[in-house]
Amino acid sequence: MRPSLLAALLTPLILIATFTNCSSTGSNTAVNGAGANTSTAANAGPHDNVEELAMLVKLPVEPEEVAWKENPAQKKLVAVLRFSPENAGKLVAEIERTGQPTVETLPVESWYPAELVAQGELTGESTVTGTSFPAESFLNPPYTKGKITRVENTDYFILQISS
Repeated sequence: MRPSLLAALLTPLILIATFTNCSSTGSNTAVNGAGANTSTAANAGPHDNVEELAMLVKLPVEPEEVAWKENPAQKKLVAVLRFSPENAGKLVAEIERTGQPTVETLPVESWYPAELVAQGELTGESTVTGTSFPAESFLNPPYTKGKITRVENTDYFILQISS
């Protein structure tokens, strides 16, 4: 058989096989995607988009890194924010005006940045200690109350707000 005739016969078969694979993958994705939408937001992985977070809360100072989870059913949002040393200082100056600080010990979640998880493991209790302030500078409806805690010896802050 000549190469051009063989190519002419095989090309439609290859195209059919390719499009059949693509369409079946697409339908599996649609089914999987629909299933994913039914899971609760609390079980979803953390977000890391600063712009998305800025649509939900006020960010008085630009963070370098964020990891956050929102639980709409419980009307809660927890975010871990890392700032440059300079911006961390600016943020502390801002939040010190909102109220008196308190010393807090917070549990470390598995989705927190590796540095905080490691620091939590050093305590043996998966907790970190820090200084908390009212989170008034961050509140944006529907969130009306909460606190922000600067984790001791770091430029990480844990924001916990709710309705």
